[in-house]
Amino acid sequence: LFALQPRAVVENFYLWKIVSYMFLHGSVFHLLFNMVVLFFLGTTLEMTWGGNRFLKYYLACGVGAGLLHMLISYNTAVIGASGATYGIMMAFALLYPNQVVLFMFIFPIKIKYLVAGFMVFDLLMGLWGSDGVAHFAHLGGALTGLLFFRNELKQRLRFSTNVKRKWKTTVRERQNRREDRNSDNIDSILDKISAKGYENLTTTEKRILENYSRKRNEESDQD
Repeated sequence: LFALQPRAVVENFYLWKIVSYMFLHGSVFHLLFNMVVLFFLGTTLEMTWGGNRFLKYYLACGVGAGLLHMLISYNTAVIGASGATYGIMMAFALLYPNQVVLFMFIFPIKIKYLVAGFMVFDLLMGLWGSDGVAHFAHLGGALTGLLFFRNELKQRLRFSTNVKRKWKTTVRERQNRREDRNSDNIDSILDKISAKGYENLTTTEKRILENYSRKRNEESDQD
């Protein structure tokens, strides 16, 4: 009644199956894996977003996972929240990419590498494996998460570009101001030489003049 059977959804219009399937599991381990992800990663996301947005995201990833499964495996039924929890992992990796988690509760690894590894594994197993796992449903949940973050990622990229542009402009302005100050110093030193002679320059003034001369010679050699 509640498993996602693509043929039943399309031919009999049993649309509730696209949602209900994610609340069923085939074994204790299947349930445990999804609930561990939901508890440890989902709790942080829910506190960050609020319950309303988190619920919408979770359900959207579960539905997206089911739809991709229907496209790839029309005659195969599927149950489980793995697609939705893959969306949770994707969101966590995008928001906190360098957060270290314990894979299998033993091996420390940054979440961005763990999620990337899962994606590659599921793609390869989906194409060539036959282990009875709905790997494309996993990928569907993760891809739905990416679509959810598309605008946010564009905003981040735009913000990063603007920051870099402003930083380059600031550095260039500082360099120009420094060159202007150096030019003013050189002019005053040359005026002093004309009025009092080189021997009356201070040690600092002589060093500034020598550095300026050396820099000009290097620029001439490059030309």
